[in-house]
Amino acid sequence: MPRVIPIALQQHLDQDATTVCLCVRIEPVAPGYAPFGLTTLDRDLIAELDGDSNGSGLMTYRAAIGLDSSARVSSSDMAVDNAEGTSLVPEFDVPVSERDLVAGAYDYARWTSYLLNFEDVTQFVELARGELGQVRVSQGMSFTFEMLGLTKRLKQTIVEKDSLRCRAIFGSQPLGTPGAVTTQRFPCGFDAEPFWTAGAVVSVGEENTISFETDLVYADGFFKPAMLRWITGSNAGRTYEVEEFLARVATLTFPSMFPVEVGDTFEIRPDCTKWKDGDNGCKQWWGADWVLHYRGEPYIPVGDTGQINAPGASI
Repeated sequence: MPRVIPIALQQHLDQDATTVCLCVRIEPVAPGYAPFGLTTLDRDLIAELDGDSNGSGLMTYRAAIGLDSSARVSSSDMAVDNAEGTSLVPEFDVPVSERDLVAGAYDYARWTSYLLNFEDVTQFVELARGELGQVRVSQGMSFTFEMLGLTKRLKQTIVEKDSLRCRAIFGSQPLGTPGAVTTQRFPCGFDAEPFWTAGAVVSVGEENTISFETDLVYADGFFKPAMLRWITGSNAGRTYEVEEFLARVATLTFPSMFPVEVGDTFEIRPDCTKWKDGDNGCKQWWGADWVLHYRGEPYIPVGDTGQINAPGASI
């Protein structure tokens, strides 16, 4: 991308010897996590690299141990600009923990990279910006993050595709609805918040990230499907899909990030099957008004039975 290099920095770069380093500012999109900075220099830097006038203020760019960056691939044909960074999992030098990395706190965070004269921190230029891909942790020793350019957003689907099942998130509300937990451009509209029920873990088995016994007394299949959000415990704040509820035992669709322990509390509610008929289907929640809220096309002829469970398969 074209960039304007300050005159003072350009004059410094024209010299035979330079004192420049790379700085990266990372802003997590997950709530509760503050922005932080990294540098390839062997000591910490304090600078105000708000070249986009976002009022970020002074920030400490920390010299992370083992930080390394690959060559950045950039093109003019609308391909996604990308680079890859690797660093050892920090113990004390960077405010990032292995637990947060594994939990996905830094997935899809916004990043901005700068070239900086560390002898005069007023001389810097923004090199690129974009979003991180999924952060991967290797054997608890190092983590790798993909740095993707903003053209990645242009490859995302922004319109609806047709599908037999409903595409809306159950309980979602229109964009801009005050107090809504989940909003969508094409929402479900049903208020599912009153259906949350509090519960606690009574016992866990060998698969302590998949299934556990609860203190809830409900008919088998009542929470099928369902959504479960943890209130306390190692998984607090995370939400998971429930695949089965049988004899007070809840089975998650995917493993929880951390093992479930006895005494962990949660809230659970039935979810929509995304079909128009059947138990917990659209008709059960909306009654005769289901057709006004069903975000799918249930009467499309199916050419391939494999498409029946894949929303957006028929384009």
